[in-house]
Amino acid sequence: MPDPQRQLGFEQLGMGSVLSRNTLLVPPNQREYSWTIEREVKAFFQDLKKAIADNVSEYFLGTIVTIPAKPGVLELVDGQQRLATTAILLAAFRDALKERDADKLIVERIEHTFLSIIDPQARERVARLRLNVTDATFFEGRVLKSDGSAEQTAKSHRLIDEASRMASQYTAEILKGYNEKDYGDILNSWVEFIEHRAIVILLKVPSNVNAYKRVETLNDRGLRTSQSDLVKNYLFGECGDRLPEAQQKWASMKSVLESLEDEDITISFLRQILISFYGYLREPDVYEMVQTRARGVTSSLTFLRKLELGASDYVAILSRDHEKWNAYPTTTRRAIQTLILLRLKPIRPLILSIVREFDFKEADRALRMLVNLTVRFLIVGGARSGAGEQAFSAAAKEASDGKLKTAHGLSGALSKVIPPDAAFEENFKVATVSQAYLARYYLRSLEMTVKGEENPYFEPNDDQEVINLEHVLPKNPEANWPQFTPEIAEVFHKRLGNMALLLAKSNSDLHSAAFTEKKKMYGQSGYELTRQIAEVGDWTPESIAKRQATLAALAVKTWRL
Repeated sequence: MPDPQRQLGFEQLGMGSVLSRNTLLVPPNQREYSWTIEREVKAFFQDLKKAIADNVSEYFLGTIVTIPAKPGVLELVDGQQRLATTAILLAAFRDALKERDADKLIVERIEHTFLSIIDPQARERVARLRLNVTDATFFEGRVLKSDGSAEQTAKSHRLIDEASRMASQYTAEILKGYNEKDYGDILNSWVEFIEHRAIVILLKVPSNVNAYKRVETLNDRGLRTSQSDLVKNYLFGECGDRLPEAQQKWASMKSVLESLEDEDITISFLRQILISFYGYLREPDVYEMVQTRARGVTSSLTFLRKLELGASDYVAILSRDHEKWNAYPTTTRRAIQTLILLRLKPIRPLILSIVREFDFKEADRALRMLVNLTVRFLIVGGARSGAGEQAFSAAAKEASDGKLKTAHGLSGALSKVIPPDAAFEENFKVATVSQAYLARYYLRSLEMTVKGEENPYFEPNDDQEVINLEHVLPKNPEANWPQFTPEIAEVFHKRLGNMALLLAKSNSDLHSAAFTEKKKMYGQSGYELTRQIAEVGDWTPESIAKRQATLAALAVKTWRL
């Protein structure tokens, strides 16, 4: 007979009932509170409001995944963001009514049914929902006690505080326009809805592994437990009695990555650092890759150390001002600055391997070479294709394995996918550029080649508010451009041959002026490539193509192999 303790169990009940019927614990290895007011909290409150206004019989809020710890106590695998935000809203209802004698019983019910419970052994009232070690004390002080004693010491504390403030504001909006004597009834109707009609599926999985694998297949209303959380949980579980050491390394990694202010940065980093060590993998395979590479205490701690060190490198390759570049040749910062501008993500694992494995001088040469290769890939295409990305990934792994140590060796490893001169020039002749930052960079680099600069391919340091991108043929040609039909203008407007650099003041004066008027301004420009346009008799599709062919020949010299 199957063991009931090992069977998957689930029940359908209200979100409030999940809080009222259980003591809920967020394990130390789970994420902190992460909902923001602009994205998740506001949407959550507004969705509840609409469901209540529409008088729906049930409003589905997804699945809550738990692991039974002991009778009446559940560990949360997925769902803490929704449960914590629900508790925050209920606490705001309580606070709005606690000064009203007529509503004391509603206040007591919220407090004693949904927010807290008596622990008979400790002989004290404790939280129904206890967040992880980072957030537990702050959450209880700010939300459950609401006594102002909680001190913010983490980003998640700020998010909890902001969510609490919004809940109070939202409560005030709910009550706005009603007679004060009806406040209790209004908020009590919300409590009833949250308790019985805001429905979730409460899933109970005895095995940690089963729970984490189950979460991977869920797609519900709240923020899913991400792969990064699964990775963290797995590594913490592998570290056994050295869990505090593992937690410290993970926290150190996260602290470094948070400086980039990108919500998805952890999973992006994990994928790219894994590629840099082990070769190409898709994002959905990150968790599985970690399982194969980190097993047991020593292996997992070593892996966490790699992540900790790799995070600093990852932040460095996305910041030209990072202190890491102090030890490198001065041209390295310029190369990093330009690679950041070009925004080619598939090449980042290779950059990570280069800065980790190459000596300073070879890394500088390799990074400068990657600038030229990146431009060639952007013009010809294929950098984001399977062949291009896998070639970058294979080279990254070779560098990590010690098989590549020089820029010359790297060039050889990528030789099969590097666009050669002929293909680069032919594609450049017909290139259209939609992003102004790229067009500015291309034209500025070509200008530097004309002027004999040693490294023309670096991103210019010009102030973009001073130097603007000018389209000779404007987006809306109007009557001044009879030689272009709207269809032809649409084709040639974004061709690089139709673009030039101008001082911002000059650019603002031109707008849709006729070419005869624009030529006068071009002729006075300090940019040679812009001045050359003034020598053209008329601006036609043929003259745009001719100019772009000239730029294409310069491009081969600018971004040379």
